Amino acid sequence: MAGLARHDETEMECPFCEKGKIRVYCQEGYLQAKTSRISAGAKQTYHRVGEKHIVRDDCPACGKSKQEIQDVLEGKEKKEVDPNKFLERMKQAGLPTKIERKIR
Repeated sequence: MAGLARHDETEMECPFCEKGKIRVYCQEGYLQAKTSRISAGAKQTYHRVGEKHIVRDDCPACGKSKQEIQDVLEGKEKKEVDPNKFLERMKQAGLPTKIERKIR
């Protein structure tokens, strides 16, 4: 069943600078069978294999390597967030940036 998964090569924005375009090989998720055998016979169970992204290029804009970008896509490394940009996005969304406590 692994040979039936669809895959494409696409371009996406760099997760660090959001300016550079990098080529990424994407493979869709698929079901994979696993056979367990005991004395009474065999049983097949299926589990889902998630989609996979393989980075092909370094970022031409910020110079991040393929491995650093791959780690961010897999969730191994957290992307650093600029606190000023975070506060600005919260203000634009209409969320309070200060929580006040009123005494009754």
